[in-house]
Amino acid sequence: MIINAGANVILTTGGIDDVANKYLVENNVLGLRRVSKSDIRKIAKCSGATLMTTLSNMEGNETFDSSYLGSARKVFE
Repeated sequence: MIINAGANVILTTGGIDDVANKYLVENNVLGLRRVSKSDIRKIAKCSGATLMTTLSNMEGNETFDSSYLGSARKVFE
């Protein structure tokens, strides 16, 4: 859902398993793992992104809206 919404960079405070990483690579998405919470907050604020802790809504279904995505001219590590 996140990739279909147009994301080409995904940051997470947790890990990214091999299957998910393979899916990201196949879709030309940069996945950055184990980013500190403070860094993610700063990046979200600067890029206009919305932090997501879960994709579940109140009914228990997974949803993702493209309005949660931010933007940046360059992304580098």
